[in-house]
Amino acid sequence: MTFIIIIWISAIISKYISYFAEAKDQKLAANRKQRLGSSILLIKLAIFTIGFLLAVTAAGIPLDSVAIVLGALSVGIGFGLQTIINNLVSGVILAFERPIQIGDAIEVGGRSGVVKDVGIRASKIQAYDGSEVILPNGDLLSQHLINWTLSNKRRRIELIIGVAYGSDSDQVESILTGILEREGILKNPKPNVYLQNFADSAVEYRLLFWVNDFDTWVDMRNEVMKEIYKTFGKENIEIPFPQRDLYIKSIPDFTTKNNPKTDSTGDSEKKEEN
Repeated sequence: MTFIIIIWISAIISKYISYFAEAKDQKLAANRKQRLGSSILLIKLAIFTIGFLLAVTAAGIPLDSVAIVLGALSVGIGFGLQTIINNLVSGVILAFERPIQIGDAIEVGGRSGVVKDVGIRASKIQAYDGSEVILPNGDLLSQHLINWTLSNKRRRIELIIGVAYGSDSDQVESILTGILEREGILKNPKPNVYLQNFADSAVEYRLLFWVNDFDTWVDMRNEVMKEIYKTFGKENIEIPFPQRDLYIKSIPDFTTKNNPKTDSTGDSEKKEEN
């Protein structure tokens, strides 16, 4: 009972320390270097280790018995605990290398969101649709991990805009360049407009521009697209939709062959002539 109580107290202390550390990180969300982030995992491991040693000492459990238990665990690892141990070791690696921090916007395994917690075995990601995704730490290391906010929070936005064939290319580029000269879009790197492709139904232009804050890129993309739509409407520049031209060479005449009434009428007329 003494052993269990001390371990339980260690878990509570670890939980509260994590809570206060996460609250501090949220206040320092703008400065990634000052956040504790995944280092909280090391604090948790230290608390559990100290709590375990205190529990063993307070309960009077002989070290020989602890060695036997650890030996049994090593056998269990060989049979069925490889995945769990892999996730535990991966968590320690994440804590030391710090490829992700609490508050980072990441994408891994087709899932994207904001890191909410880096646990001993798994990490929690708050997806943009409101759901919470639990990812084993091993997956964060074994799969391709994209961290949008590792060095800074800047984000490049790419748009493909199509106009109808026959539109004045100089006018189109001038309009698009003017729209990108707005507040919220970075001057360096400067925005660029390129003629991208001659598609089936449109001449496509590629727009590349940067925003300073990752959290605002969706709003800025929305503003730019709305302004493009309004300006094209005022300047009578058509945004085409997919269309096809159909050329008919000839139409077979099936009316006389497949109409029995016509045949019977023709026969009756022939009889009258006879």
